[in-house]
Amino acid sequence: NEGTTYVLTQHGFARDMEFTLISEENDEVRYQLVSNEETLKKYPLIALVILFGAISCLAVASAAPIMTNVANPYMLWLKQALYYLLGGILSYIIYKIGQDTLYNHIKTLYMIFIVLLIGLAIDHFAYTKLLHIHIVPLAKFTNGATSWYNIPGFTFQPSEFMKIIMVMYLAKITQEYNERILVKTTDSEIQYIIQVMKISLPPAILIYLQNDSGVMMIIMAAVFFVLLSSGMNKNWFLFIIIIGLIGVLGLAYLFIYQNGIFTSLISGHKLSRIYGWLDPEGTTGNQGLQSWFAQLSYGTAGWFGHGFRAVVKAFPEGQTDFIFSVIATSFGYVGAFITLLAIAAFDVIILSIGLKSDNIRDKTFIMGTFGCLIFQQTWNIGMILGLLPITGITLPMLSYGGSSLLSYMFALGIIIDIDYQNKLRDVKHKQY
Repeated sequence: NEGTTYVLTQHGFARDMEFTLISEENDEVRYQLVSNEETLKKYPLIALVILFGAISCLAVASAAPIMTNVANPYMLWLKQALYYLLGGILSYIIYKIGQDTLYNHIKTLYMIFIVLLIGLAIDHFAYTKLLHIHIVPLAKFTNGATSWYNIPGFTFQPSEFMKIIMVMYLAKITQEYNERILVKTTDSEIQYIIQVMKISLPPAILIYLQNDSGVMMIIMAAVFFVLLSSGMNKNWFLFIIIIGLIGVLGLAYLFIYQNGIFTSLISGHKLSRIYGWLDPEGTTGNQGLQSWFAQLSYGTAGWFGHGFRAVVKAFPEGQTDFIFSVIATSFGYVGAFITLLAIAAFDVIILSIGLKSDNIRDKTFIMGTFGCLIFQQTWNIGMILGLLPITGITLPMLSYGGSSLLSYMFALGIIIDIDYQNKLRDVKHKQY
Protein backbone atom coordinates (compact mmCIF):
# COMPACT_ATOMS: atom_id res chain seq x y z
CA ASN A 1 0.00 0.00 0.00
CA GLU A 2 1.04 3.61 -0.54
CA GLY A 3 2.77 5.03 2.52
CA THR A 4 3.93 1.58 3.67
CA THR A 5 7.70 1.27 4.26
CA TYR A 6 9.45 -1.74 2.76
CA VAL A 7 12.82 -2.96 4.05
CA LEU A 8 15.01 -4.67 1.46
CA THR A 9 18.25 -6.22 2.66
CA GLN A 10 18.92 -7.44 -0.88
CA HIS A 11 19.32 -4.08 -2.60
CA GLY A 12 16.91 -3.81 -5.50
CA PHE A 13 13.39 -3.16 -6.77
CA ALA A 14 10.34 -5.27 -7.46
CA ARG A 15 9.80 -4.98 -11.20
CA ASP A 16 6.02 -4.62 -10.99
CA MET A 17 6.14 -1.82 -8.36
CA GLU A 18 8.02 1.46 -8.14
CA PHE A 19 9.83 2.36 -4.92
CA THR A 20 11.72 5.41 -3.71
CA LEU A 21 14.67 5.36 -1.30
CA ILE A 22 13.81 6.97 2.06
CA SER A 23 16.60 5.94 4.47
CA GLU A 24 19.69 3.76 4.98
CA GLU A 25 20.87 2.12 8.20
CA ASN A 26 23.79 -0.29 8.26
CA ASP A 27 23.01 -2.82 5.54
CA GLU A 28 19.25 -2.14 5.58
CA VAL A 29 17.81 0.03 2.85
CA ARG A 30 14.30 1.41 3.32
CA TYR A 31 12.01 2.09 0.37
CA GLN A 32 8.48 3.41 0.06
CA LEU A 33 5.98 2.51 -2.64
CA VAL A 34 5.40 5.61 -4.74
CA SER A 35 1.98 6.95 -5.66
CA ASN A 36 0.58 7.08 -9.19
CA GLU A 37 1.17 10.84 -9.22
CA GLU A 38 4.82 10.34 -8.27
CA THR A 39 5.15 7.69 -10.99
CA LEU A 40 4.08 10.22 -13.62
CA LYS A 41 6.65 12.66 -12.25
CA LYS A 42 9.35 9.98 -12.39
CA TYR A 43 8.32 8.86 -15.86
CA PRO A 44 7.24 12.02 -17.74
CA LEU A 45 7.15 10.00 -20.97
CA ILE A 46 3.98 8.33 -19.70
CA ALA A 47 2.35 11.71 -19.04
CA LEU A 48 3.34 12.92 -22.52
CA VAL A 49 1.93 9.80 -24.16
CA ILE A 50 -1.38 10.45 -22.39
CA LEU A 51 -1.26 14.04 -23.68
CA PHE A 52 -0.47 12.82 -27.21
CA GLY A 53 -3.42 10.44 -27.00
CA ALA A 54 -5.76 13.27 -26.08
CA ILE A 55 -4.44 15.57 -28.84
CA SER A 56 -4.52 12.79 -31.43
CA CYS A 57 -8.08 11.66 -30.69
CA LEU A 58 -9.31 15.25 -30.60
CA ALA A 59 -7.62 16.05 -33.93
CA VAL A 60 -8.88 12.87 -35.62
CA ALA A 61 -12.41 13.72 -34.42
CA SER A 62 -11.99 17.28 -35.72
CA ALA A 63 -10.90 15.96 -39.14
CA ALA A 64 -14.11 13.92 -39.58
CA PRO A 65 -15.91 16.38 -41.94
CA ILE A 66 -13.08 16.24 -44.50
CA MET A 67 -12.75 12.43 -44.52
CA THR A 68 -14.68 11.85 -47.73
CA ASN A 69 -13.27 8.37 -48.39
CA VAL A 70 -13.56 6.91 -44.88
CA ALA A 71 -16.47 4.85 -43.58
CA ASN A 72 -17.93 6.23 -40.32
CA PRO A 73 -15.43 9.13 -40.05
CA TYR A 74 -17.10 10.51 -36.93
CA MET A 75 -16.25 7.30 -35.07
CA LEU A 76 -12.63 7.05 -36.21
CA TRP A 77 -11.31 8.77 -33.09
CA LEU A 78 -12.64 5.88 -31.01
CA LYS A 79 -10.55 3.50 -33.09
CA GLN A 80 -7.51 5.71 -32.47
CA ALA A 81 -8.28 5.62 -28.74
CA LEU A 82 -8.38 1.82 -28.98
CA TYR A 83 -4.97 1.84 -30.69
CA TYR A 84 -3.64 3.92 -27.81
CA LEU A 85 -5.08 1.48 -25.30
CA LEU A 86 -3.53 -1.47 -27.15
CA GLY A 87 -0.29 0.47 -27.43
CA GLY A 88 -0.22 1.08 -23.68
CA ILE A 89 -0.74 -2.63 -23.06
CA LEU A 90 2.00 -3.49 -25.56
CA SER A 91 4.44 -1.05 -23.89
CA TYR A 92 3.71 -2.57 -20.50
CA ILE A 93 4.20 -6.13 -21.79
CA ILE A 94 7.53 -5.19 -23.40
CA TYR A 95 8.62 -3.47 -20.19
CA LYS A 96 7.64 -6.49 -18.08
CA ILE A 97 9.35 -9.15 -20.19
CA GLY A 98 12.48 -6.99 -20.49
CA GLN A 99 14.48 -6.05 -23.53
CA ASP A 100 17.03 -8.85 -23.08
CA THR A 101 14.39 -11.41 -24.04
CA LEU A 102 13.65 -9.49 -27.23
CA TYR A 103 17.33 -9.14 -28.13
CA ASN A 104 17.79 -12.89 -27.71
CA HIS A 105 15.23 -13.39 -30.51
CA ILE A 106 15.97 -10.32 -32.63
CA LYS A 107 17.30 -12.24 -35.63
CA THR A 108 14.11 -14.33 -35.76
CA LEU A 109 11.92 -11.23 -35.53
CA TYR A 110 13.98 -9.56 -38.26
CA MET A 111 13.61 -12.54 -40.63
CA ILE A 112 9.84 -12.78 -40.03
CA PHE A 113 9.37 -9.17 -41.07
CA ILE A 114 11.74 -9.56 -44.03
CA VAL A 115 9.45 -12.34 -45.31
CA LEU A 116 6.40 -10.10 -44.85
CA LEU A 117 8.13 -7.29 -46.77
CA ILE A 118 9.15 -9.66 -49.58
CA GLY A 119 5.51 -10.67 -49.98
CA LEU A 120 4.38 -7.05 -50.36
CA ALA A 121 7.22 -6.19 -52.78
CA ILE A 122 6.34 -9.17 -55.00
CA ASP A 123 2.65 -8.31 -54.90
CA HIS A 124 3.32 -4.67 -55.81
CA PHE A 125 5.33 -5.71 -58.87
CA ALA A 126 2.67 -8.23 -59.94
CA TYR A 127 -0.20 -5.80 -59.37
CA THR A 128 1.35 -2.74 -61.03
CA LYS A 129 3.58 -4.24 -63.75
CA LEU A 130 2.38 -7.71 -64.70
CA LEU A 131 -1.00 -9.20 -63.91
CA HIS A 132 -2.85 -6.24 -62.34
CA ILE A 133 -4.20 -8.58 -59.68
CA HIS A 134 -3.05 -9.35 -56.14
CA ILE A 135 -1.12 -12.61 -55.91
CA VAL A 136 -0.18 -12.42 -52.22
CA PRO A 137 -3.08 -13.07 -49.81
CA LEU A 138 -4.32 -9.99 -47.93
CA ALA A 139 -1.92 -7.57 -49.67
CA LYS A 140 -3.43 -4.10 -50.10
CA PHE A 141 -2.63 -1.38 -52.68
CA THR A 142 -3.37 2.20 -51.59
CA ASN A 143 -2.18 5.59 -52.86
CA GLY A 144 0.34 4.06 -55.22
CA ALA A 145 1.97 1.73 -52.67
CA THR A 146 1.52 -1.88 -51.57
CA SER A 147 2.59 -1.57 -47.94
CA TRP A 148 -0.24 -3.20 -46.00
CA TYR A 149 -1.84 -6.53 -45.24
CA ASN A 150 -5.59 -6.14 -45.05
CA ILE A 151 -6.54 -8.17 -41.99
CA PRO A 152 -10.27 -8.14 -41.12
CA GLY A 153 -10.90 -5.17 -38.83
CA PHE A 154 -7.61 -3.36 -39.47
CA THR A 155 -4.64 -3.03 -41.80
CA PHE A 156 -1.13 -4.07 -40.82
CA GLN A 157 1.99 -2.29 -42.16
CA PRO A 158 5.11 -4.43 -41.53
CA SER A 159 7.53 -1.67 -42.56
CA GLU A 160 6.52 0.42 -39.52
CA PHE A 161 7.55 -2.37 -37.15
CA MET A 162 10.60 -3.24 -39.22
CA LYS A 163 12.17 0.17 -38.60
CA ILE A 164 12.15 -0.51 -34.83
CA ILE A 165 13.27 -4.13 -35.16
CA MET A 166 16.09 -3.06 -37.49
CA VAL A 167 17.24 -0.45 -34.95
CA MET A 168 17.29 -3.15 -32.26
CA TYR A 169 19.35 -5.45 -34.49
CA LEU A 170 21.79 -2.62 -35.26
CA ALA A 171 22.04 -1.78 -31.55
CA LYS A 172 22.99 -5.38 -30.80
CA ILE A 173 25.74 -5.57 -33.44
CA THR A 174 27.01 -2.11 -32.40
CA GLN A 175 27.44 -3.35 -28.84
CA GLU A 176 29.21 -6.47 -30.07
CA TYR A 177 31.45 -4.36 -32.30
CA ASN A 178 32.47 -2.04 -29.46
CA GLU A 179 33.12 -4.96 -27.09
CA ARG A 180 35.18 -6.83 -29.68
CA ILE A 181 37.15 -3.91 -31.15
CA LEU A 182 38.85 -1.91 -28.42
CA VAL A 183 41.12 0.06 -30.77
CA LYS A 184 39.19 1.19 -33.83
CA THR A 185 40.89 1.40 -37.20
CA THR A 186 39.67 2.32 -40.67
CA ASP A 187 39.49 -1.37 -41.59
CA SER A 188 37.45 -2.28 -38.49
CA GLU A 189 35.07 0.63 -39.11
CA ILE A 190 34.59 -0.44 -42.74
CA GLN A 191 33.75 -3.96 -41.55
CA TYR A 192 31.24 -2.49 -39.09
CA ILE A 193 29.63 -0.36 -41.82
CA ILE A 194 29.33 -3.45 -44.03
CA GLN A 195 27.56 -5.26 -41.18
CA VAL A 196 25.18 -2.31 -40.76
CA MET A 197 24.44 -2.27 -44.52
CA LYS A 198 23.76 -6.03 -44.52
CA ILE A 199 21.01 -5.46 -41.95
CA SER A 200 19.58 -2.13 -43.15
CA LEU A 201 19.70 -2.40 -46.96
CA PRO A 202 17.37 -5.43 -47.40
CA PRO A 203 14.37 -3.81 -45.65
CA ALA A 204 15.11 -0.42 -47.24
CA ILE A 205 15.16 -1.92 -50.75
CA LEU A 206 12.07 -4.06 -50.15
CA ILE A 207 10.14 -1.06 -48.81
CA TYR A 208 11.22 1.02 -51.82
CA LEU A 209 9.98 -1.78 -54.12
CA GLN A 210 6.57 -1.40 -52.43
CA ASN A 211 6.72 2.24 -53.66
CA ASP A 212 6.92 3.55 -50.10
CA SER A 213 9.75 6.08 -50.23
CA GLY A 214 8.66 7.66 -46.93
CA VAL A 215 9.43 4.72 -44.63
CA MET A 216 12.57 3.98 -46.65
CA MET A 217 13.87 7.48 -45.84
CA ILE A 218 13.00 6.98 -42.15
CA ILE A 219 15.12 3.81 -42.15
CA MET A 220 18.02 5.70 -43.74
CA ALA A 221 17.73 8.39 -41.05
CA ALA A 222 17.74 5.73 -38.32
CA VAL A 223 20.91 4.17 -39.77
CA PHE A 224 22.62 7.57 -39.81
CA PHE A 225 21.85 8.15 -36.12
CA VAL A 226 22.95 4.61 -35.22
CA LEU A 227 26.29 5.19 -36.93
CA LEU A 228 26.55 8.57 -35.20
CA SER A 229 26.30 6.90 -31.79
CA SER A 230 28.63 3.98 -32.61
CA GLY A 231 31.90 5.76 -31.81
CA MET A 232 33.08 5.84 -35.41
CA ASN A 233 35.49 8.47 -36.71
CA LYS A 234 33.48 11.64 -37.37
CA ASN A 235 35.07 12.03 -40.82
CA TRP A 236 32.73 9.28 -42.00
CA PHE A 237 29.73 11.53 -41.30
CA LEU A 238 31.27 14.41 -43.21
CA PHE A 239 31.67 11.98 -46.11
CA ILE A 240 28.03 10.82 -45.84
CA ILE A 241 26.75 14.41 -45.72
CA ILE A 242 28.83 15.38 -48.76
CA ILE A 243 27.54 12.37 -50.71
CA GLY A 244 23.96 13.28 -49.72
CA LEU A 245 24.41 16.89 -50.84
CA ILE A 246 25.91 15.78 -54.15
CA GLY A 247 22.91 13.50 -54.68
CA VAL A 248 20.38 16.26 -53.93
CA LEU A 249 22.20 18.83 -56.08
CA GLY A 250 22.54 16.27 -58.88
CA LEU A 251 18.79 15.61 -58.89
CA ALA A 252 18.10 19.36 -58.84
CA TYR A 253 20.41 19.84 -61.84
CA LEU A 254 18.68 17.05 -63.78
CA PHE A 255 15.24 18.44 -62.95
CA ILE A 256 16.14 21.93 -64.21
CA TYR A 257 18.48 21.21 -67.11
CA GLN A 258 17.91 17.55 -68.06
CA ASN A 259 14.25 17.03 -67.29
CA GLY A 260 13.95 14.05 -69.62
CA ILE A 261 16.59 12.14 -67.67
CA PHE A 262 15.01 13.21 -64.37
CA THR A 263 11.55 11.95 -65.37
CA SER A 264 13.06 8.65 -66.47
CA LEU A 265 14.53 8.23 -62.97
CA ILE A 266 11.53 9.55 -61.02
CA SER A 267 8.08 9.06 -62.52
CA GLY A 268 4.45 8.40 -61.71
CA HIS A 269 3.21 9.13 -58.20
CA LYS A 270 6.60 10.43 -56.98
CA LEU A 271 6.97 12.86 -59.91
CA SER A 272 3.43 14.20 -59.37
CA ARG A 273 4.26 14.95 -55.73
CA ILE A 274 7.34 16.94 -56.74
CA TYR A 275 5.32 19.09 -59.16
CA GLY A 276 2.65 19.56 -56.49
CA TRP A 277 5.30 20.65 -53.98
CA LEU A 278 6.96 23.16 -56.31
CA ASP A 279 3.72 24.75 -57.51
CA PRO A 280 0.82 23.83 -55.19
CA GLU A 281 -1.41 26.73 -56.27
CA GLY A 282 -0.83 26.12 -59.96
CA THR A 283 -1.53 22.39 -59.62
CA THR A 284 -4.54 22.67 -57.29
CA GLY A 285 -6.65 20.66 -59.70
CA ASN A 286 -4.38 17.67 -59.27
CA GLN A 287 -1.06 17.21 -57.44
CA GLY A 288 -1.10 20.42 -55.39
CA LEU A 289 -4.61 20.21 -53.98
CA GLN A 290 -3.67 18.64 -50.66
CA SER A 291 -0.84 21.04 -49.87
CA TRP A 292 -2.52 24.22 -51.10
CA PHE A 293 -5.89 23.62 -49.43
CA ALA A 294 -4.14 22.71 -46.16
CA GLN A 295 -2.13 25.94 -46.29
CA LEU A 296 -5.29 27.97 -46.95
CA SER A 297 -6.96 26.28 -43.97
CA TYR A 298 -4.34 26.73 -41.27
CA GLY A 299 -3.00 29.97 -42.74
CA THR A 300 -6.30 31.71 -41.94
CA ALA A 301 -6.78 30.08 -38.52
CA GLY A 302 -5.31 32.88 -36.39
CA TRP A 303 -4.31 32.40 -32.77
CA PHE A 304 -7.23 30.21 -31.68
CA GLY A 305 -8.34 28.53 -34.91
CA HIS A 306 -11.56 28.17 -36.83
CA GLY A 307 -13.01 25.79 -34.24
CA PHE A 308 -13.64 22.10 -33.74
CA ARG A 309 -14.60 20.33 -37.02
CA ALA A 310 -14.45 23.60 -38.95
CA VAL A 311 -13.90 23.20 -42.72
CA VAL A 312 -12.23 25.95 -44.73
CA LYS A 313 -11.05 23.75 -47.59
CA ALA A 314 -11.33 19.97 -47.60
CA PHE A 315 -7.99 18.23 -48.19
CA PRO A 316 -7.20 14.48 -48.32
CA GLU A 317 -5.59 12.50 -45.47
CA GLY A 318 -6.36 15.10 -42.80
CA GLN A 319 -6.45 12.33 -40.19
CA THR A 320 -3.05 10.86 -41.18
CA ASP A 321 -0.31 12.74 -43.06
CA PHE A 322 -1.93 16.15 -42.51
CA ILE A 323 -3.03 15.82 -38.89
CA PHE A 324 -0.89 18.82 -37.91
CA SER A 325 -2.81 20.93 -40.44
CA VAL A 326 -6.06 19.87 -38.77
CA ILE A 327 -4.67 20.82 -35.33
CA ALA A 328 -3.57 24.26 -36.56
CA THR A 329 -6.82 24.83 -38.49
CA SER A 330 -9.10 23.83 -35.62
CA PHE A 331 -7.14 25.21 -32.65
CA GLY A 332 -4.96 27.88 -34.24
CA TYR A 333 -1.38 28.82 -33.59
CA VAL A 334 -1.84 28.24 -29.86
CA GLY A 335 -2.90 24.63 -30.44
CA ALA A 336 -0.06 24.13 -32.90
CA PHE A 337 2.48 25.60 -30.45
CA ILE A 338 1.29 23.37 -27.58
CA THR A 339 1.61 20.35 -29.87
CA LEU A 340 5.13 21.34 -30.95
CA LEU A 341 6.09 21.91 -27.31
CA ALA A 342 4.88 18.41 -26.38
CA ILE A 343 6.79 16.90 -29.32
CA ALA A 344 9.98 18.74 -28.33
CA ALA A 345 9.64 17.64 -24.68
CA PHE A 346 9.07 14.03 -25.78
CA ASP A 347 12.21 14.04 -27.95
CA VAL A 348 14.39 15.73 -25.32
CA ILE A 349 13.35 13.24 -22.61
CA ILE A 350 14.04 10.25 -24.87
CA LEU A 351 17.43 11.65 -25.84
CA SER A 352 18.31 12.38 -22.20
CA ILE A 353 17.49 8.77 -21.24
CA GLY A 354 19.90 7.57 -23.91
CA LEU A 355 22.64 9.95 -22.83
CA LYS A 356 22.30 8.86 -19.19
CA SER A 357 22.68 5.17 -20.05
CA ASP A 358 26.09 3.54 -19.69
CA ASN A 359 25.07 0.63 -21.93
CA ILE A 360 26.17 0.94 -25.57
CA ARG A 361 23.26 -1.15 -26.82
CA ASP A 362 20.73 1.04 -25.02
CA LYS A 363 22.38 4.25 -26.21
CA THR A 364 22.37 3.01 -29.80
CA PHE A 365 18.76 1.89 -29.68
CA ILE A 366 17.59 5.23 -28.32
CA MET A 367 19.66 7.16 -30.87
CA GLY A 368 18.19 5.08 -33.72
CA THR A 369 14.65 5.55 -32.43
CA PHE A 370 15.30 9.25 -31.88
CA GLY A 371 16.52 9.43 -35.49
CA CYS A 372 13.24 7.91 -36.71
CA LEU A 373 11.21 10.34 -34.61
CA ILE A 374 13.08 13.55 -35.40
CA PHE A 375 13.22 12.78 -39.12
CA GLN A 376 9.50 11.99 -39.30
CA GLN A 377 8.55 15.04 -37.27
CA THR A 378 10.76 17.39 -39.30
CA TRP A 379 9.66 16.03 -42.66
CA ASN A 380 5.96 15.85 -41.81
CA ILE A 381 5.75 19.40 -40.47
CA GLY A 382 8.07 20.60 -43.25
CA MET A 383 5.79 19.19 -45.96
CA ILE A 384 2.70 20.70 -44.30
CA LEU A 385 4.43 24.10 -44.33
CA GLY A 386 5.28 23.57 -48.01
CA LEU A 387 9.02 23.35 -47.36
CA LEU A 388 9.38 19.68 -48.34
CA PRO A 389 7.63 17.34 -50.81
CA ILE A 390 4.67 15.23 -49.68
CA THR A 391 5.89 11.67 -49.19
CA GLY A 392 3.24 10.03 -47.02
CA ILE A 393 5.35 10.42 -43.86
CA THR A 394 3.04 10.65 -40.84
CA LEU A 395 3.48 12.58 -37.59
CA PRO A 396 4.53 10.03 -34.92
CA MET A 397 2.15 9.49 -31.99
CA LEU A 398 -0.42 11.90 -33.46
CA SER A 399 -1.44 10.75 -36.95
CA TYR A 400 -4.23 8.19 -37.16
CA GLY A 401 -3.02 4.65 -37.72
CA GLY A 402 -2.43 1.53 -35.71
CA SER A 403 0.83 0.22 -37.18
CA SER A 404 2.82 3.43 -36.74
CA LEU A 405 1.50 4.07 -33.23
CA LEU A 406 1.95 0.49 -32.04
CA SER A 407 5.49 0.33 -33.44
CA TYR A 408 6.50 3.40 -31.44
CA MET A 409 4.70 2.12 -28.34
CA PHE A 410 6.73 -1.08 -28.77
CA ALA A 411 9.88 1.07 -28.78
CA LEU A 412 8.56 3.07 -25.83
CA GLY A 413 8.31 -0.09 -23.72
CA ILE A 414 12.03 -0.66 -24.31
CA ILE A 415 12.88 2.99 -23.59
CA ILE A 416 10.96 2.90 -20.28
CA ASP A 417 12.89 -0.26 -19.39
CA ILE A 418 16.16 1.58 -20.16
CA ASP A 419 14.98 4.51 -18.01
CA TYR A 420 14.16 2.07 -15.21
CA GLN A 421 17.67 0.58 -15.43
CA ASN A 422 19.16 4.10 -15.30
CA LYS A 423 17.18 4.91 -12.14
CA LEU A 424 18.08 1.58 -10.55
CA ARG A 425 21.77 2.23 -11.25
CA ASP A 426 21.52 5.75 -9.79
CA VAL A 427 19.94 4.47 -6.58
CA LYS A 428 22.62 1.80 -6.23
CA HIS A 429 25.30 4.44 -6.67
CA LYS A 430 23.68 6.46 -3.87
CA GLN A 431 23.72 3.38 -1.65
CA TYR A 432 27.44 2.95 -2.09
